[in-house]
Amino acid sequence: MERPYCILLADNHVGFRREVRKILEEIPGVKVTGEAGNRRELFELLRQSPPGLVILDMSMPDLRAGEGTRLIKMTYPETKVLIMVMDQESEYLNYGLAAGAAGILPKQYVAREMPRAITALRQGKIYLPPRVPGKNSRRRETSAGADQAGWGR
Repeated sequence: MERPYCILLADNHVGFRREVRKILEEIPGVKVTGEAGNRRELFELLRQSPPGLVILDMSMPDLRAGEGTRLIKMTYPETKVLIMVMDQESEYLNYGLAAGAAGILPKQYVAREMPRAITALRQGKIYLPPRVPGKNSRRRETSAGADQAGWGR
C-alpha cells in the first residue's frame, strides 16, 4: 500500500482550516498530520514530522507566506508549499512562486480546485489557479516546465 501524502495546514482561521481539512480528507491517499494557527505552532509541527506539503495562508498575522515559504524550503527542502491567497492578483502569484512555493490557490477555489492542486503537486508540477478574465491572463512559464495544472480550465 502506498504511503499517505502528509499535509500540514497553516492558517490562523480555525473554521477555514476545518473546512480545508474536510476537503483534504476526501482525497484518496492524503493525510492531514497537523494544523497550525501561528508561526510557533507551524515550526513545532514541522520539527516533529516534516510533511510532504504545507498549505500556508498568505497572510497569517505573525508569518507572511513569502517568509514562511523561504524558511520551510531552507530547512525542509523536500517539503512543498501551497500558498492560499484571498485573491489572485498577479503579484501574489509572482511573489509566492519567487519564494519557492509549488503552487498558489485562491481561497474561493479551495472546494473546487484542492483535489487538482494536490494531484498536480504530487506529480511534481506547479499548480496555478484557473484563469479569470482580466486577471493573471498571461501564461507563465516555470522551471518545472510549461505544463501547469490549473491553467486553461
